[in-house]
Amino acid sequence: MRSVLLTSMMDFGLAAAAALAIWVLWRNARVIRTAEAAASLPLMTAGLAIWGVYYGAQFLIVIGGPFLVGMGDAEQISEAVESGLRWLTNLVATGLFLTGLVLLFRGINRLLNRVHESADALEHEISHRDNEAAELKSEAEHERHFRLAKSEFMMGLSHELRTPLNGVIGLASLLSNTGLDKDQRKLLNTLEQSAKAMLARVSDVFDLSLLETNRVELRSSLFHPADVSRAAVGLFEPLAREKGLALTCDCESLDERSVIGDPVRVRQILTHLLSNAVKFTPSGEIRVHASSQPIDADHVEIRFVIEDSGIGMSASDLEQANQGPALQTGAHSGIGLSICWRLAELMDGNLAFKSELDRGTRAIVTLRFQLEPDAGVEI
Repeated sequence: MRSVLLTSMMDFGLAAAAALAIWVLWRNARVIRTAEAAASLPLMTAGLAIWGVYYGAQFLIVIGGPFLVGMGDAEQISEAVESGLRWLTNLVATGLFLTGLVLLFRGINRLLNRVHESADALEHEISHRDNEAAELKSEAEHERHFRLAKSEFMMGLSHELRTPLNGVIGLASLLSNTGLDKDQRKLLNTLEQSAKAMLARVSDVFDLSLLETNRVELRSSLFHPADVSRAAVGLFEPLAREKGLALTCDCESLDERSVIGDPVRVRQILTHLLSNAVKFTPSGEIRVHASSQPIDADHVEIRFVIEDSGIGMSASDLEQANQGPALQTGAHSGIGLSICWRLAELMDGNLAFKSELDRGTRAIVTLRFQLEPDAGVEI
């Protein structure tokens, strides 16, 4: 009796193991197909199924046979099945399973080879990327040092040029107080104006070099944007009258507005923009408008608009002027505009241009300032 029970339990265990193995195989069918060993699935499944069917049948005969045909007949049937089919079952099932297993191992081996190749390729790519990153870092460092050296050179050169230019202007001013005829005075005036223009250009180069190396620090003080606007316009009134231009300043809405910021840098931006407006406006008018827009309880946005009726800009020049601080020098986008862009960014602001050929140009500067404490925001 014990022998029968032990045999039946072994048959049941083998049948259950075969079924479980089939379930595991098909549960991982996607991985097996990835290893290009899909042919191993049906072979191994068939082998396991034959084993499962054989041992399952044996279990049923041993357990259910005595109730159906009696103990003696059940033992005879079990012995006949085992002696007649066991060797065939084991041969066919083992052959199918081992063939599928070989195919599976070959597929896994190919998959591992591909994984190793991919890992090697990835390692090579990472090494290549690291080399490229190191080269880019080296180039960026070289470019930074180059820009720093260029800025240092330009600042030194600008400083060296300002001294003799100031001497030329001073001597020209002294010479103008001596007895000169009309032609001599005209030549002297031309010399003085040229020296001042060159000094202004040298100062622009110096300022741009400072801005490029982040050496400009804004100085905060309480000021009235309306006063700064009028002062900047006043600088160009003589030149505008000489060219027959109408130069107006509309900033009455800011008469009572006081803010905390750097009035010198604000005036510098307006001066550059007004200089361009006068330079490129042969006739007509130039209008300066200033207004404010509250941001929050402590900050306000001041908007300056310089509009002229001059020659305007082409589409390419306008695109260049709106590119930001890294613009190139040219007819409409020189050192002055680059300085304006960088100063506007320092004051958390922006600079934009709108223009049409022969229709004029509109420069819009928006700058962020802190309000005077306890001044409130006028809405």
